[in-house]
Formats: sequence, structure tokens, C-alpha cells
Amino acid sequence: MPAQLQNHAEDPLLSVVQSRPLEALKFLKRATLLGSAFGILISIPACIFLPMYWTHCGRCNRPLHYWVVVFCALQMMQVPMRLMIYVQVQRQCEDFQQHFRQLTHSAMWQYSKRISIASYGWFVLGAVWLLNSTFCEPCPGIYRLCLGIILASVGRLIATLLLFYRSFQSVEEEDSQMSPVPKGAEQALIDLIPLERGCSCSSGADAESCAVCLNDFEDGDVMRRLPCGHAFHCACVDNWLKRNKACPLCRQDVEELMKEQQVQACAQSESTLSSRQRARTSKAYVPHRT
Repeated sequence: MPAQLQNHAEDPLLSVVQSRPLEALKFLKRATLLGSAFGILISIPACIFLPMYWTHCGRCNRPLHYWVVVFCALQMMQVPMRLMIYVQVQRQCEDFQQHFRQLTHSAMWQYSKRISIASYGWFVLGAVWLLNSTFCEPCPGIYRLCLGIILASVGRLIATLLLFYRSFQSVEEEDSQMSPVPKGAEQALIDLIPLERGCSCSSGADAESCAVCLNDFEDGDVMRRLPCGHAFHCACVDNWLKRNKACPLCRQDVEELMKEQQVQACAQSESTLSSRQRARTSKAYVPHRT
């Protein structure tokens, strides 16, 4: 993995993507589209109102017209970046977690985060100005415009929280209806899972990175391949299985899978043994000719 990716602090969204990749993908696409639409919609009335009443708004006791210009500019600057992030997320890739990790370390993502932080700070400043300003008689519309932008911003925040809740609600309901999440596995069970050596040249169905730590597999890495077929770094999956004996990717119970494999192996062994016994019996029995 490149050194610059390791030096960056991991984005908090990575933990969500790691645990619920499909639901996180759905939420991220909806949130980026909502933010883009919000930036465009609040800028339209501001672009119509301010050129008409700019001089009158300058007579108010607070420079609310400048606040509107800067706030709308910050929102419009994020629109193309949000749409580019939407396009990047929309791409179908086998290893979405690795793809998302690279996206969060990109300059576009970092730049968008900085603008968002500046936008939140500017929003707080505008709310304080609006609360401490008197009604502007030369330009009464600027007060209503700022109030509308602030209310729309609060509405967008609530809508984003609802999107997050709805994106993960169905999964939580399904989990609650299903059997309880498996508890951690014992060390003796973990030791029965075979070890492998990582190889960067491997391709095909094997993943190129560990889904627990999201780091790429390198030559010589010690890996464990679970009964379901998914492979992880040995240290990563051992710590995972001690807390939860379900596969981090497919959520199948590792202990149950190993029991099934043992039953199948015993059945196959018994079948092979019985076949050999029948073969020996048939060879030992030679009918006498009369």
C-alpha cells in the first residue's frame, strides 16, 4: 500500500463501509445527490434577489448579503465534487471497501471535507448574525432570505439523518428477526482454521485486501482462509473471531460451517471405507464351478 495512504487518518465512514458495505453505498449515493440538489436550490433565489437589492441590503446593521453570497458559493463549490464522488461510488467494483478507502484519501474528498467544515462554521456565524440583527426596513427581503436558507440547511441535516436511519433500518430489522449474532469463537476452534501465505500475484476470485483492516495482501503475509472461502490476515481475523465467530464478509457462522465440513468429511470417509470393504469382499468371494 502506498505510504501516503497509510499516513492519512482513516475516515470514520470506513468503519461503516466495513460493517455494512451495501447499505453504506446506498446512503452515500443518496447523501451526495441530496447535498448537490440543496446547493443548487438555495443558490437560485439568492442569485435572483441579491442583484436586485444589493444596495439596499448594504444599509442593514449586519452584512447578511455578504453572508448569503459566501454561503451559496461554498455550497456551489461542493456540487461538482459531490457529483464526482457520486460517479466514483456508482462504479461497480469487486472490492468496494478498498475502492472507498482510496476515495477517502483522494484530494477531492479531502478538499470537499474542508469546504464542508468552512460551510458549517459560516452557517453558525450567519445564524448568530441573524439572531442579533434588527429588522432591516430598506431591505426586508434579506432577513426572510437568510431565514429561509438557515431553515433549509436544518431541513437538509434532518433529511440526511433520516436517510442514514432508513438505509440501515431494514438491515437492523432483519438482524433482529434472525437468530442472535454468534458469539466469539474459542481459541481452539480458531487454531483449526488452516493458515496460508499471502501472494500478491494471486488473482481471480480472491480479494486483494483484507476486509478487516482494509490493507492489501503482500507476499509472505500469514492469512487464514475461513470455511466459507474468504481469506484475511491471521492477526486480524483471529481478533475478529474472538469477538464474533461470523465471517466479516458473508456473516456465516464459522463454527457451524466447520461442523458441516466435518460431517461431510466423515460421511465421505465412511462411504470410501464401505466401498473398499465391498471391493475386498467381492475379491475374496470366488464362486466354485461345478
